[in-house]
Amino acid sequence: MFLIRFLIMTMLSVCLVSCISCRNNTETRIQKGKAVEKKLFSLTNPKNGATLKSGSGGVALSLEVKSLYDSVRMDSCVLNIDGKYHSTYHSMPQEISLASIKMGIRRLSLMVFSTNNVVETILFNLKIVPASAPIPYIYKIVNEFPHDNNAYTQGLFYSERFLYEGTGQKGYSSLRKVELETGKVVQQQSLDSKYFGEGICLHNGKIYQLTWENREGFIYNYQDFTQIGKFNYNTEGWGITSDGTNLWMSDGTQNIYKINPDNMNVTGQIEVYTNQGAEQYVNELEYINGEIWANIYTKDYILIINPETGEVKGKIDLSGILPKELREQNTDVLNGIAFDKEQNRIFVTGKNWPKVFELKVKN
Repeated sequence: MFLIRFLIMTMLSVCLVSCISCRNNTETRIQKGKAVEKKLFSLTNPKNGATLKSGSGGVALSLEVKSLYDSVRMDSCVLNIDGKYHSTYHSMPQEISLASIKMGIRRLSLMVFSTNNVVETILFNLKIVPASAPIPYIYKIVNEFPHDNNAYTQGLFYSERFLYEGTGQKGYSSLRKVELETGKVVQQQSLDSKYFGEGICLHNGKIYQLTWENREGFIYNYQDFTQIGKFNYNTEGWGITSDGTNLWMSDGTQNIYKINPDNMNVTGQIEVYTNQGAEQYVNELEYINGEIWANIYTKDYILIINPETGEVKGKIDLSGILPKELREQNTDVLNGIAFDKEQNRIFVTGKNWPKVFELKVKN
């Protein structure tokens, strides 16, 4: 028995040593580093909480750390952004491009290694905003189609000559298949009256539909609208779209969440920013040619967003697209974007609007 215990302990010790040796260089150096008893380094640039401009015409992040003592010298430093490794430097100052850094409040940390094997971590925040205003796009109406003015449009997409529409309001929420040319509803799945329906999208032969405050979503078979699944999320549900690989979901704030459709886990997030600041009330979404197009609730414009950074690259002002004579008592705000990828057609509508408009858009 003693021999068996001895062999087991020996094997565990070997495994433990092997695991420790597999750690990366940064982890090993931190393990060997001495505890910092007093502040040795100072971040002289940028200032904590500074606002920096990114994108075309933006400035680079000028990073500089200085020693507070003549006897202490920096050997290297590791920059992390939002808890993820970004880069390693062996000298200061450094000019760092902001082109790929996301908009909004970014949390940065610098692990500074001294030549005498001491590591000190400096924490700071930066606010990243676009350097330039969104490019104004112009549009031309090339076609008009009838639309059910009792449909409180929450989500829209186009597929195989039909519009698919998600409608809202408790007791009236539904998923619909609609003839584009006539506006006729040819297929419908109604939601339970406790749900307020929100955005919809098509992904890999399945239709995904959000609800507003219930934090529940539904998955349907594309062909017959049979419900084949459910999912949950931790925010309100507003808009949803697919880039062909991932889903993107809005919640009425400036946030858009990147979601793995296999398990519906959030795998990333962007914040929608113009040069004037965060855009709140991001609503219905449509992925078009590598960009996210978004309605902003209560606004008559569409934003064109970089899905990597959240920068608003373009803006389409649709003020007055629905004539006053077509507006009735129940006519609500602009909402609903659909893209016909095969024919490069863009469709827009609104809540309880009598029309769907086909647009040609250019900058």
